[in-house]
Amino acid sequence: MIVERVADGVSTVVHRVRTGGRTWYLRFGEEPEDDLWTDAELHARLLAAGVPVPRFVAVAWVPDADRWAGLTTEVPGGPLTDVRHAPAVLEAAGRHLRTVNSFPVDGFGFVRRRGPGWPLRGEFATHEQFVRSHLPDPWPGRLGPLFTADELDRCAGFVAEQVALDVAPTLVHGDFDVTPVFCVGPGFTGFIDFGEARGAEPWFDLAHFLLHDGETLPAGLLPHLLRGYGPTVDLGTLRRSALLLGLRQLCRWLGPLRNLPDDHPQVRHRVARLQELLGDAG
Repeated sequence: MIVERVADGVSTVVHRVRTGGRTWYLRFGEEPEDDLWTDAELHARLLAAGVPVPRFVAVAWVPDADRWAGLTTEVPGGPLTDVRHAPAVLEAAGRHLRTVNSFPVDGFGFVRRRGPGWPLRGEFATHEQFVRSHLPDPWPGRLGPLFTADELDRCAGFVAEQVALDVAPTLVHGDFDVTPVFCVGPGFTGFIDFGEARGAEPWFDLAHFLLHDGETLPAGLLPHLLRGYGPTVDLGTLRRSALLLGLRQLCRWLGPLRNLPDDHPQVRHRVARLQELLGDAG
């Protein structure tokens, strides 16, 4: 048996287990209270709906790790890395992503992993709580030195517009770019890493993809994903949603847990991308 830590940017601790000519993945919860029976049920329901994801074969509490652990099957292939295959792979991925986004969630924000139970439950009761989560109060807080006064005013306006939307929370992958999209050549094989699954507006994953478009592969791949996803909100709505989720991400980086300085490369990169989205939003 060979056990090795997976070095990819997944949201939880994952080990690859090779034994008997087969490959499995051993995943641990981020916190002791994260009961992975929640994830096992989520994956089972996605598989039943025809979405190719890993299948949980075992879930157990591991006293030595003080964590829940789950053993899953392997999704064939690897992340989308060849831009030549992007049109076919992302179109197929878009069709399955729409199915993922069709599941209702009870509440917004990160899924609460407290064992089996359906529908999944989010951490926030209202859309406003979710939209404003991690944003500075009072506004603009540490965002002040990073943007112009006009940019900050426009961002505040977009926050108000998003809060006013009447949307029901639906299941989203939560960290959707090309990384969790697996393929073999031009053939889509499945999604991995639902560690950041949450309840959100149904177009959240599309907006997240837009925010990160161009970071791993050349920019401009969103149309391929949308072609498979089918009728959806307009690009302006996606840009505003991408802008706000990018702002929340930036505020987490500037917040007490990471406390990154204003000139940190991650901060500078995210500010530049948000300014680009502001320009595109008109």
